[in-house]
Amino acid sequence: MNQHIRITETGQPSVMRLEAAPAIGRPGPGQVHLRHEAIGVNFVDTLFRSGAFKVPLPLAMGVEAAGVVVAVGEGVTTVRPGDRAAYFFSFGAYATERLIDARQLVKLPDEVASDTAAAAFTKGLTAWMMLFGAHRLQPGETVLVHAAAGGVGSMVARWAKALGATVIATAGSADKLALVRSWGVDHVLDAGEPRLAEQVRTLTNGRGVDVVYELVGQATFAQSVLALRDGGHLIHVGNASGNPVVDQAALAARGIRYVQPSTGQYVGERQELERASEALFAAMKDGVFGEILPTRYRLQDAVQAHEDIAARRLSGAAILLP
Repeated sequence: MNQHIRITETGQPSVMRLEAAPAIGRPGPGQVHLRHEAIGVNFVDTLFRSGAFKVPLPLAMGVEAAGVVVAVGEGVTTVRPGDRAAYFFSFGAYATERLIDARQLVKLPDEVASDTAAAAFTKGLTAWMMLFGAHRLQPGETVLVHAAAGGVGSMVARWAKALGATVIATAGSADKLALVRSWGVDHVLDAGEPRLAEQVRTLTNGRGVDVVYELVGQATFAQSVLALRDGGHLIHVGNASGNPVVDQAALAARGIRYVQPSTGQYVGERQELERASEALFAAMKDGVFGEILPTRYRLQDAVQAHEDIAARRLSGAAILLP
């Protein structure tokens, strides 16, 4: 029986309901019938659920999954039945199976397991956007990566190191600090340290970093600005702690290039999606991210997954298993 998770109102995780879903019919032109093997759980899911991001209701939850192609509609040539494929942003992912536009699917190579893809595809494409799109990271640059123990932050920190950058990473607890240190990044700092920017300046001989990857928001934003060199890049993609006040005039006066990019801006075209996916899968194959071991929940335990994200109990990625 096909099942999915929907919300009819926004609020706490308990507003999510596991329901019977309509049976999947024959795919129409350009569509694919995909049976999910693993479903990604992303921080953005909690924002849609809570109402922080406005969406039409009722809403079929989830935006990312990987699975096996059951059938394809007329005109579909990119995948065929039996192929494994993943997608990174299409509402309705918290489900056992679904119909989806073939243009949103990327065929998975044999060496990338479905649970790995569900855990890392959206996060990895976001990391690619930050490292290759919003600013093309150069070997020898020094970067500050916040929330480095998180799903996106961990991939940014490790990929940046592999690309030849000097990486200063932050995390918010002793366990997370130890985890990030184990990856071999250059410096690891406590995100809650009130003198964080001063510490970063000391590590860079007073110069400041070339790039800040701001994944936390209000709690770290002021320190991020102070830690950044004049003419540096401030790439702001997360507000887990709330929205900061951004003084655009002050940033401009220092020549700081401030952007709030979205992944879709850089992989919205099919050619770019394929290029980013190939780079991500190659990095996975090369072991850049180590072994990706997501926290696993059953589909019916999605409420618990969202509660754990809200309580910051997770390091790395989480997936739902249908």
